[in-house]
Amino acid sequence: MRPILFSFHLGQHEVGPHTYGILVALGFAIGIVLFWFEGRRQGLDGGRLLDLSFWSIVAGLLGSRIAFVALNARTFAEACFGRGDAADGRISGCTAILRFWEGGFVFYGGAIATALVILLFCRREGWSFWRLGDLAAPTLAIGHALGRLGCFFAGCCFGKTCTAPWAVSFPLGSVAHDELRMVGVIAPSAARTPGLHPTQIYEALGELGIFLLLLALRHRWRPSHLDAARTERRPGGLILVYAACYGALRFVVEIFRGDTSRRYLVEWNWPALASALRLPADEPLLLSVSQAVSLVILCAAVGTVAWRRKQ
Repeated sequence: MRPILFSFHLGQHEVGPHTYGILVALGFAIGIVLFWFEGRRQGLDGGRLLDLSFWSIVAGLLGSRIAFVALNARTFAEACFGRGDAADGRISGCTAILRFWEGGFVFYGGAIATALVILLFCRREGWSFWRLGDLAAPTLAIGHALGRLGCFFAGCCFGKTCTAPWAVSFPLGSVAHDELRMVGVIAPSAARTPGLHPTQIYEALGELGIFLLLLALRHRWRPSHLDAARTERRPGGLILVYAACYGALRFVVEIFRGDTSRRYLVEWNWPALASALRLPADEPLLLSVSQAVSLVILCAAVGTVAWRRKQ
């Protein structure tokens, strides 16, 4: 784990860029480049594509942060208004809501906000929402994969305890160590967390697989004038494939997630399955808020594909 990529001394302070922020920025940069080049290849205006990219990033960051704060409103309120001996300590707690570079984003919140921005942009410019969705799908996948690597280096979005050989332990100062210490899972003096499922890596690898799949399928939904030998397909197929694949991936990964910020709609245990997956038998496997959202997105994507085929 390396929350700070590198550091240097500035006067009496040691400063350096957060690895999480660097990887998220890299994901945005790669996504914008792919989005711009493919859009230009399809004859769209490059300047408009860059404008859309900028506002999509702003909306995505705000939406994902707002969703995280909303899901953890009680924790932020306690940090701000809880008991404290020093005024500066209370101020530090109140500013926690702004320290986004330390992690704390909900992907679905950002995705919804970004979709709304794209929809408004398309209505203003007269562009096809589905066509832009196909353009954006691979960029979402690769950007999210890099973002999850950032989560791994920060120690957030961690998994449940694990006895498998690939289990990872996070050291003192990581988000995982802080959260598990606060809920009493580990002692304050513990140097490391117990072995945990590397859910960040699970999701990053899954997103990378989705990215490669989308690249392999992308030619199917390009405008036919780019390939005279191919018939025109209705746009939107690529973004629907992404939505279905990511919904399924996130639902499965959520089974292994162990971060304390997660909320459950229904707590359902299955000890036999938990044991087979090397998970604690006393912790629920279903149904977290993110799993419910994943099911809704998966069903909506599959239903839309079926409706479009029928049409």
